[in-house]
Amino acid sequence: MDRIPPQYDYYNTTDEPWLSDNMPITNESSSGSDELYSTFTTPVSPIEQSTSLNAIKLMDKLNEQCSKERNKCENYVLPSSSSMSFTDADSLHPLSAHSRFQLSDMPLELQPEKSLKKRSWFFLAWVTSLDFIIEPQSFCYVAWLSLVTMCYLYNCWVIPLRITFPYQTPENLWKWMLLDYCTDAINLLDTFVIKPRIMYLKDGFWVRDLKLIEVNYLEKLQSKLDIISLLPADLICLTPGFTSEMLPLMRLNRIIKIQTFWEFFDHFDSVLSSPYVVRVTRTLTYMVYLVHLNACAYYYVSVKEGLATNNWVFNGQGNAYIRCFFFATKTATSIGKNPHPENEAEYLFMTASWLMGVFVFAILIGQIRDIIATATRSQTEYRKLQDETLEYLRKLNIPPRIRQRVEQWFSFTWEQQRTLDENRILDSLPHKMKTDVAINVHMKTLNKVQLFKDCDKALLRELVLKLRPILYLPGDYICRKGEVGKEMYIVKTGQVQVVGGEHDDEVLATLTEGSVFGEISLLSLCGTNRRTADVRSHGFSNIFVLSKEDLNEAIKFYPNAQEILKRKARELIQQNAAREHRQIPNELLQDDPYGNSTENLMRVL
Repeated sequence: MDRIPPQYDYYNTTDEPWLSDNMPITNESSSGSDELYSTFTTPVSPIEQSTSLNAIKLMDKLNEQCSKERNKCENYVLPSSSSMSFTDADSLHPLSAHSRFQLSDMPLELQPEKSLKKRSWFFLAWVTSLDFIIEPQSFCYVAWLSLVTMCYLYNCWVIPLRITFPYQTPENLWKWMLLDYCTDAINLLDTFVIKPRIMYLKDGFWVRDLKLIEVNYLEKLQSKLDIISLLPADLICLTPGFTSEMLPLMRLNRIIKIQTFWEFFDHFDSVLSSPYVVRVTRTLTYMVYLVHLNACAYYYVSVKEGLATNNWVFNGQGNAYIRCFFFATKTATSIGKNPHPENEAEYLFMTASWLMGVFVFAILIGQIRDIIATATRSQTEYRKLQDETLEYLRKLNIPPRIRQRVEQWFSFTWEQQRTLDENRILDSLPHKMKTDVAINVHMKTLNKVQLFKDCDKALLRELVLKLRPILYLPGDYICRKGEVGKEMYIVKTGQVQVVGGEHDDEVLATLTEGSVFGEISLLSLCGTNRRTADVRSHGFSNIFVLSKEDLNEAIKFYPNAQEILKRKARELIQQNAAREHRQIPNELLQDDPYGNSTENLMRVL
């Protein structure tokens, strides 16, 4: 008789006497300590015993797999695992032998109800196990919001249209229902999959825990409005006593999802480089939608009174929607020349339309004016300052040539910077953020200055805030020979020339983008604070200027940097003296393909 190996002996229970350990042992049992077998006392055929053993082994493998899956579930918590019974720890415990034999009595494919139930549970598990999180400012989320907003605008526009105008017929009802349920599917995904996975700020930190994100969304008013907007009230039309004409009326709750519309424009406003276009578009959307509602109401009143019954109602000719939309536009904007109402209902309608035009449209048009004024405020201030400056120069009888150069400076500065004082704009930022912006713009240029090459990074961060951009026109002199040097210059864009000779007609050197000159004058060593040559702009040049006062204010807290700067300044002075002793030709000063002009110009600046 076949025997049960000892590794399966732990399945014996008191509820199953045919697997009990207390059963008598036959003569075929072995008395060895290392191998103990117990036999069945009930007569069982060899085929049944073999089938039972195979089933037990199969269920053991299933138990091992369940244990592995349970460990995975313990290490990774699903967003809604608390409400899912099939992920509970108790449901993953090994089944008894009796239960396992009951499950194996019938194959799964012969149990259609259990199979369908398990598949539905696994589908819900897949949906709720999506563990991704979404950044609210990401491009993907803004793209998704645009899709949801299109669905919302479809409902807002089509529902009143189908209620009042005869555009929904029994022949095209399936097309409308297809569009309706496609938008419902998108809104369903947005409410139960996308919105519960959007990060939010709490105490200055982004919350990334799915449970907390889901709870935060459910506590908002937006979640309640989203759920109300998804209530399938249109299914009432399938019950007796309701007709398909009431389908649009039952879908009015879809318009409650207006929070998504506002959220889309808020995010789109922050993403685009021209936010004023978005703001004007949103305001125009409000205006057009109000006219749309007024057109629908006008057609509804006309149908109730009878088409073409008097001069005020719609006469039934041409495209009904276009004619009614035109009438509503004239009424809301108070253009006039509309037919006079002839009864109380028509008088009430015209009064409501005029009030909407006077108050609502006045507010919306005022918003558009404010948006455009804000968008052009900087340009308006620039033109005002330019006109005042030129008018003042004319009163002083300044020569036209100088006035023309001033006007040219205004125009080029506006084209390059779109502002006349960029420091005023940056001053509105926090100091740390202002430093980050300045580092991103100026640090690469400041690193090219050999005088500051080995200085502390903290000092360089202080110096980038001290740089002032100045625009020079063609022919403008940046510094003159014999002047006391109080500033250092860094060429950002354009070209400057070091000139000499009696009439400044000899070009000693040409400095291009990234070139630096005048840095020795900042330290006033050995009487070297006098300019020894003229420097003028060859074209339109944008120069960064660092003054001696700003440098002293920055380095007074860095004593090591002071020693480094003085040592480097002495080294550069010695190099310049050596060049003068060797009498290097001037032509060598003009050929500097790498723009490292500091050492070449020390003997002339």
